[in-house]
Amino acid sequence: MLLAKTALSPRRRRYFLALLLTLVLLALAHIWLLPPITDGRLFGTGGLAELLVLFIVLATLLFTQMVTLPRHTYLLLTIGFSLWVVSALIDVMDEVRVQPLWLSAYGEDLLRVIGMALAATGFYLLLGHTARAHGELDRLAHFDPLTELGNRRYFAQMAASMAGGLSLLLLDLDHFKQVNDSLGHSVGDEVLKAVGQILARQCPDGHAVRLGGEEFAVLLPKLDDLALRRYADNVRQAVAQGMANRAALTVSIGAGSQVLGEDLDTLLRRTDRALYRAKAQGRNRVELAA
Repeated sequence: MLLAKTALSPRRRRYFLALLLTLVLLALAHIWLLPPITDGRLFGTGGLAELLVLFIVLATLLFTQMVTLPRHTYLLLTIGFSLWVVSALIDVMDEVRVQPLWLSAYGEDLLRVIGMALAATGFYLLLGHTARAHGELDRLAHFDPLTELGNRRYFAQMAASMAGGLSLLLLDLDHFKQVNDSLGHSVGDEVLKAVGQILARQCPDGHAVRLGGEEFAVLLPKLDDLALRRYADNVRQAVAQGMANRAALTVSIGAGSQVLGEDLDTLLRRTDRALYRAKAQGRNRVELAA
């Protein structure tokens, strides 16, 4: 999940409130135990800048508690920002109380360095998580999860990117509904996966996609009619041979090539009519678009 924003869970709310209480107690301990600085600089330029840093780090920590993150990333960011915010408070109190050297060195500088290092590591992991999540979203947006072929969006993008014209195969599995009805949808899914694998192997020079249901398509660089028919018939035979020991399925194919000035939608309509002719004339055959 990619940075899904949620309300504070009870555990995270308790942690954040406990940290706020710790900060309050730390500030009170400074006031009670350490001597004041006579010329307090809290509201000077430096003091206001340190206050701003404190609130920014605290707000960042709160935001970290309100998003869903991988466990290791969450822990690194939470611990890192927590140490950093404690260091920032000690830095603020340094403007109004005389602190011993050990508190400035260990309580302020060391905590800040450790906190920043942990937060930076958590942020690095977060970037990797975000990149992987974006990659997965892009894959889901452009590829069919069942067959791992491209989907309609991928089909449209590839068609738009093919300069110099294109050829198109539209494929429809013959009698696929009978497979689903007699053998069940799980077998039907396995059949679709197998057909997808056959098309991916058989069409390395094209883009094989699943348009939906039992309908597939292959985008190719533009071929003449003779070469296109030969290519489509090779695909038809490969599917028939590959499925002979499974459900004995065949495929009907409509094939067409763009003519000068023709857009993709027009080519699709012509090729779809050719596919229906192939189905009407007995199936397991190739028909060229008129």
